[in-house]
Amino acid sequence: MTIRRFAASAATLAMLFSANAALAQVSESGMGKVLPVEIYVCSFNDGQDAGDLDKAVEGWTEYMDDQDTNNYSAWTLTPFMFGAEQDFDFLWMGAYTDGNAMGAGIQSWLTEGGEQREAFDKVATCNAHVMLGSAMYKAPSDQQTPASGVITMMDCKLNEGSRYSDIKGAELKWSKYLTENDSAAGYWHWFPTFGGGDADFDYKVVSAYRDFNELGADFEHNANGGGRDTSREIFGDIDECDDRRVYIANSRRNAQLR
Repeated sequence: MTIRRFAASAATLAMLFSANAALAQVSESGMGKVLPVEIYVCSFNDGQDAGDLDKAVEGWTEYMDDQDTNNYSAWTLTPFMFGAEQDFDFLWMGAYTDGNAMGAGIQSWLTEGGEQREAFDKVATCNAHVMLGSAMYKAPSDQQTPASGVITMMDCKLNEGSRYSDIKGAELKWSKYLTENDSAAGYWHWFPTFGGGDADFDYKVVSAYRDFNELGADFEHNANGGGRDTSREIFGDIDECDDRRVYIANSRRNAQLR
């Protein structure tokens, strides 16, 4: 199994205390309230770049302000540590406060956001748009929706004979361990819901940091402070995860999601 946790791992945006406080927003079933998270996978069109995207976001921000929208946070994620298969320029990541906000937001976007959609379409082509359910295992150290910072993600599959209840119990132990060892990371599982087709994973493990100093501190503890051995003891052979991708997250709109 990959040493998966550099919030937990060496190589994850919707996010970043005594142990009881750390789990204050996690339900009795072992997860925080499940929120909708959408991802667009995008590449710049010819002649377009990040500056053009910023201009499109300015118009979108005005549109969201006119809609008095305070239930949606958004980030653009730029690949920083990644493999050759990561063939895109940026991810648009958005998170809603709940499913009702998601439904209303998408409906409004389709019926009233035509000008803004055209502005984005001029800048970039997005060849995938998926929706995931985000369950929080560890709140960020400041209990706030993460702003700009660092996001890491990896894809995981349960091994034969394992059930989600097994990984849930392990994640609760690991989240408690992170808290007791002063990790600042927020920590989530994301489950495929809409748009992915035949997804080649059972869930994504996502962590968020305010900066690379925090990620580096987790790396050091896991590599040289006992985290590696603890991770192996807790997770055993429950699941298999790929290498963690690292993205620089630029906050585009911030709402308190939980």
